[in-house]
Amino acid sequence: MKSFSKITVIFALVVGVVLYISSCHIKRNTIRIYNEGVSKAPYDVIIVPGIPYDSMNPEIMMNVRLRWAKMLYEKGVTKNIIFSGSAVHSPFIEGRYMKIIADSLGIPASHTFSEEKALHSTENITYGLEMANRLGFTRVAIATDPFQSIFLSSIYEKINPSLAFLPLNVDSIGSFKQLLPQVNVNAAFVQNFIPLEKRK
Repeated sequence: MKSFSKITVIFALVVGVVLYISSCHIKRNTIRIYNEGVSKAPYDVIIVPGIPYDSMNPEIMMNVRLRWAKMLYEKGVTKNIIFSGSAVHSPFIEGRYMKIIADSLGIPASHTFSEEKALHSTENITYGLEMANRLGFTRVAIATDPFQSIFLSSIYEKINPSLAFLPLNVDSIGSFKQLLPQVNVNAAFVQNFIPLEKRK
């Protein structure tokens, strides 16, 4: 019994240390990536990857991404915002409903756009860049939560090293506590929706 308790305590300590080191690593990387990105501002547009919408259970990361985009716009880091994403895991087109909510937050509708084909993170960037190009935007950055930023920047530093990233600081996530406004997003709803994992 005593040996079991010691093993449990040691395991808990090891897990705690690993989590602490991991969070410190994420924080350091996030700050480094942000500082590199913001030093090249202002941008013509930022691309904000979508996240599934569930009206009964609002997603904290959706709130974070929307409010982070708004903050970057208000600070003059970007002049425009592309919200990217199709209806993937819920029957709402991610880019479209995020634009609707962003507009309700006070971002001028003429400066927000919705890309509606992307099915996953790398397509958010691919199709977002295509839309930016069509709209005549040349200076582009990706703005999202720290976890997705680190994942995507690790991929694109080789594919497209000129692409900038603007991740939100890990410590700031908890500051986005204000609920998003309740707005009608029915215009983003897809009838007869089939989740991506069930499509052939």
